[in-house]
Amino acid sequence: MWSGKTVVVTGSTRGIGLAVARAFAGAGAAVLVHGRDQVAGERIVADLAAAGGRATFAAIDLTDPLAPQALVDAALAWSGRLDVLVNNAGANTFTGVLSTSLDEWDQALNLDLRAAWLATVAAAAVMAPGSAIVNVSSNHAFATIPGAFPYNVAKAGMIALTQSSALELSDRGIRVNALCPGYIDTPINEAFFGTFPDPAAERRRVEQIHPVRRMGTVDEVAEAVLFLASDTCGFMTGSTLTLDGGRSALLQDPVLTEERGQ
Repeated sequence: MWSGKTVVVTGSTRGIGLAVARAFAGAGAAVLVHGRDQVAGERIVADLAAAGGRATFAAIDLTDPLAPQALVDAALAWSGRLDVLVNNAGANTFTGVLSTSLDEWDQALNLDLRAAWLATVAAAAVMAPGSAIVNVSSNHAFATIPGAFPYNVAKAGMIALTQSSALELSDRGIRVNALCPGYIDTPINEAFFGTFPDPAAERRRVEQIHPVRRMGTVDEVAEAVLFLASDTCGFMTGSTLTLDGGRSALLQDPVLTEERGQ
């Protein structure tokens, strides 16, 4: 399905983005890996090539408003086409509504939302009918926790961006959908657990607040992205797929095993 297609995955030197890049490359697509770490990017490209894939790397800072266009230009210069854009790049900015500085607001919104919008504009200008855009949002777009601002604002904006883009790009034959992961086992979350006195206990707690009693894997997210981008999903646009182990369905956290004395 993906042979002869070119895919750009933003923020793909680690975590979810890396898994998405590997999945597309493994399925036959030419993949432009993106990030800011040149050494990591070149290593990933070499790994994908060793596995039989075709990939290149672009070191671009997406907080620069000119960067998304440069990213699309790099894909065209490399392969001559762009079939799938995965807007995955982002960073957690967890502060409070009353304590967030203007710089923190700008950093979060510029990277987590503005870059996706500008990349969508640049990609739409060169994509052929049948192309697809997948925006990686978060379950924080719908329900959040104290101190997760303005990350949750940016991720909610990704849903609105998805809907508006889907409507306006439909005449061009370009589909746009969003994916909302919950807790995924990534280096970012591993580092988060490390901020607690007992990282292992915090990991267990997080696993137990999901109905499926675990976190998601980056490979599960990657499979969902490939589905949303594929022709199999051709009747789906402007929609959001939630992948959070049932977390968003909970009205109240379950009683944890430790609290039952078991």
